[in-house]
Amino acid sequence: MESESDSSPTAASLPLSAATLVPAETHPQQSPNRRGPPPPCHAFGVAIVCALPIEATAVTTLFEETWDDAALAKAPTDTNAYSVGAIGAHHVVLVHLPGMGKVASATGAGNLRSSFPRLSLVLLVGICGGAPKVSAKKADELLLGDVVVSTGVVQYDLGRRFPGRFVRKDTPHDNLSRLSLEASALLAKLQAEPGRGKLSSSVAVHLETIQQRLGAQVAYPGRTEDKLFKPGYLHKHREAAECPVCAEKMDAVCDQTFEKSCDELGCGQQESALESRLRPERVSRPVVHFGLVASGDTVMRSGSDRDAIAGRDGVIAFEMEGAGMWEILRSCSCLIVKSICDYADSHKNKKFQAYAAAVAAATAKALLESWDVCTLRVILARSVLEYADIWAKAYRIPCCLGVPTNFLSGRSRRL
Repeated sequence: MESESDSSPTAASLPLSAATLVPAETHPQQSPNRRGPPPPCHAFGVAIVCALPIEATAVTTLFEETWDDAALAKAPTDTNAYSVGAIGAHHVVLVHLPGMGKVASATGAGNLRSSFPRLSLVLLVGICGGAPKVSAKKADELLLGDVVVSTGVVQYDLGRRFPGRFVRKDTPHDNLSRLSLEASALLAKLQAEPGRGKLSSSVAVHLETIQQRLGAQVAYPGRTEDKLFKPGYLHKHREAAECPVCAEKMDAVCDQTFEKSCDELGCGQQESALESRLRPERVSRPVVHFGLVASGDTVMRSGSDRDAIAGRDGVIAFEMEGAGMWEILRSCSCLIVKSICDYADSHKNKKFQAYAAAVAAATAKALLESWDVCTLRVILARSVLEYADIWAKAYRIPCCLGVPTNFLSGRSRRL
């Protein structure tokens, strides 16, 4: 998630739609089927990681079966909290992170790897801030509620601070690793037709399922709530009589403004404060965007800094957990799947958080449907080679495909 500590979704701070998210388990007629203890940890091939309760609630709504997580035989040193269930043909473990940021995600990823050694795919699912003006193409413009799937991760807050400027470290040694071949192949398929159209349709179907189960809590807040302010237009008091600090300079902002909404401060009453939109009307379903995601412990609440970093690094979204888990889980395929809940500027609010969490969860399930088709042969080939290696050690058979039988040596009765 791309937020800050005072923006954590708690019942006291969230709007009704996000604060009152009710887990699917509280509705028996709509709950996923439950059955006994879970499979062994090595039988799980997919993990989903969530930093916030509203994100995890949306994901568990899509479980088709759930198991007793208390019966998991996880590693003795594993301090993670898990929910386990099935989505389609996949055994899925959901990781509930203890907090936001790189430290929490790195700790969670290390524990996850120790208990679940056979993971092939890890999805970081949730909400993030968007960089809406990266592209000049109408189809590429991000709106609130759209979803971003990562093609790579940029740790934008790793670098050197000089007087008056920050220089990001951008060497091969400092950059995070690339996507795995399997993840790259999956994204290549989904960015082309008919894969892209199928993905979009699946997201819409699964989003409708979540909305049926959680009701108005995850409804689309409305196009009128989607406002993009110009980068230099700050969230502050407008009248000098209201606040001498905000009136002192154009870029001066008092701490009280972070407690107030745009309506209370009168933001955007003039049309000149708003950016023109390339997509003036919201389409019938969320749009899936593919691109680089910026990850760091810094909360982005500045439109001008957002645009500067997006222009420098080519990122289209900002979040806080990806960089922490990326290298720890590089032995398997990792993707960030996060929906835009704000524009990472000083006007950010929580109105879209619950809806965005539902969109991200729906996209994660749609990706898993494609993961079956795209990677089945690769995973099967890996399993064959692993077993071939075991057989070679046991029977001293050269582990080489296509070798004539007269070249084999070992125990004759076993050959």
